[in-house]
Amino acid sequence: MDDQILPPFVEPTGPRNPDETVLAAYAQALYAGHSQRFHVEGPALIVDRIDVGALRIGPTTVLVRIDLPDKQLDAKPLVERALTEHGMSCLDEDTLLAAPVAIQVLGIRLSSWDLWGCDLEDAFTTLRAAAMGDDVRPIGL
Repeated sequence: MDDQILPPFVEPTGPRNPDETVLAAYAQALYAGHSQRFHVEGPALIVDRIDVGALRIGPTTVLVRIDLPDKQLDAKPLVERALTEHGMSCLDEDTLLAAPVAIQVLGIRLSSWDLWGCDLEDAFTTLRAAAMGDDVRPIGL
């Protein structure tokens, strides 16, 4: 993919908002600027300006990283709470097809992800398509 997102990540843009606002918008596939801790780059939710904490692969399908570095581990429950509040649930833990998606879209190797979504069949269809190289669209598009 030509649109691969590689570190170092860009500086956040848009208005500054509380973490909860940025996470709620991300959960709804919307853009709401950035917070002290979170910002969005394309389909990726960036934690502390350095690590990818989540990757949106469809309108209602998100991969949540489970192997964040120790400094960012406390971000995972915040992301999960925002997703839960907007109708998503964890549909598969440590999902195997997430690794090829993370490599293609983010350039991250050897990472582990949970699959979140609103519908099991739709989430796995979206995941399979992303793993096969279908484009992952940025937030808000």
